[in-house]
Amino acid sequence: MPRNTQYTDSPVNLREIIEIRDKLKNDLAVVEKFLEIAKSQGLVGEDNNVVLLKRDSNKATQTTLRPIVDESGNYGSIGKTVLEAIRLCPTEFTVTDVDEALTKHLNHPLARTQIATVLARLTKQSKVQVLKEKHGRKAAIYKRT
Repeated sequence: MPRNTQYTDSPVNLREIIEIRDKLKNDLAVVEKFLEIAKSQGLVGEDNNVVLLKRDSNKATQTTLRPIVDESGNYGSIGKTVLEAIRLCPTEFTVTDVDEALTKHLNHPLARTQIATVLARLTKQSKVQVLKEKHGRKAAIYKRT
C-alpha cells in the first residue's frame, strides 16, 4: 500500500498526541481556575465585562473593558464616543485632551491607541484636521472642522 509522502516529513506518534492533549487540558484548567478566581473576587461584572486594575503613577484605577459593538449591535460606537469627547475639548486638542474628556466627562475610558486610531480615521474623513504632526514624544495637535 503506497504511503502519502506529503506528511512523512513530520511524523507524529500517538505518545506526542497524548502529550499535547494533556498539556492543553492543563492549560484549560489554569484558565478555568483564573475565571473562577475572577468571579469570586468580583472582577467580572453582571454584564460579563472583565474589570481590570491599571497602575498609573503608583495609584490603582479601575477600568472596565467595553465591547466594540454598541447596545444596538452596530459597529463604530467607539468612533461616535470619541467624536462626542472631541466636542467637549477645546478647538485645538491632543489625544490627551480626548482621553481626559472620555474618562472624566463621559465615563468611557479607552486606550490611547484606540483614540489615536479613531482620530486618524476622522482625519481621513475630514471631520478633524491635523495642525501639527506627532514627532517623537510630542503629541499631534488636532482641530475640529
